[in-house]
Amino acid sequence: MGADSLLAEEALSRLLAEHLGDARDDAVTTLRGEETTWSRLLESACTGSLFAPQRAVVVRNAEQTKGEDEGVAGYLDQPAPGVLLVLMAVKPDKRKAIWKKILEKADVTPADPLKGRALRAHVQDRLRRRQLALGEDALEELLERVGQDLRRLVGEIDKLEAFAAGRKGPLTAEDVAAVSGRGLTAPLYKLGDAWSARRLDMVTSLMEDALEDGLAPLLILATLHRAVRQVRGAKALHEQRAPQDEIVRRLGLLPFKVRDVLEAARRWSDAELAAALRALDVADRRIKLGAEPRSALLAAVAAARRPETAVSRARSAR
Repeated sequence: MGADSLLAEEALSRLLAEHLGDARDDAVTTLRGEETTWSRLLESACTGSLFAPQRAVVVRNAEQTKGEDEGVAGYLDQPAPGVLLVLMAVKPDKRKAIWKKILEKADVTPADPLKGRALRAHVQDRLRRRQLALGEDALEELLERVGQDLRRLVGEIDKLEAFAAGRKGPLTAEDVAAVSGRGLTAPLYKLGDAWSARRLDMVTSLMEDALEDGLAPLLILATLHRAVRQVRGAKALHEQRAPQDEIVRRLGLLPFKVRDVLEAARRWSDAELAAALRALDVADRRIKLGAEPRSALLAAVAAARRPETAVSRARSAR
């Protein structure tokens, strides 16, 4: 299993429920790889129980299991009847023969951290199961605030569910911000949208708010850089007459965003896009070399206002 602890625990719970049902008392043996050996693991798996004909042995941090592994291959070929062996590993060493054998024989349940469309789909599924309706802006706000932290996500959904009790209609971005306790400051997706649309006064305002809210300057810079790259990609694909579903797939866009990005692409010339990327690259280098982040970011936005001088500005900033 992968590295997201919540996904891993949920997968483990499903496996145990399928194998043991509700009768889990004395039926589950839990070991930790850093505290056990392969021989002890096999001993636990092979030791029967008069009270639990169906058993499970769960090994956490299994990649850290110590000792000789001579008997493991044989056990995998002929496992103990009625025993479910679950090896929970963040990053097993696939170069080792034992892990090659395990991965060849095992049913692997991935629990890698979610991102992009997979994360969005996972969040939407959880909201759907709770019968909790969020508008598109509210969903973006929630994703922006919790990121890949699924444990925090569950807590935020719990709060939103309580907040929504008795209310009609989908929750708004303002509702999500209020429930999170932070207030509606400057979520990065709004900054990216404003930058894509060349609404530069709004970009400056949102960027100032984001910095005051404590967001990392390089995270702000990455948001601006990604927005420009998406606009440039959408512009090129549109000129090639690519259909919208292909643009969505190739650029990793959310489907409802594609029209906005294509509209934004009409507001940028190729020279302006190239100048903006150069200015952002200069800002990145300046920040990493210790320049004051606010000044570096504002200089990049100023270069986008006057693309004809962006090259000279970039050179003078080096």
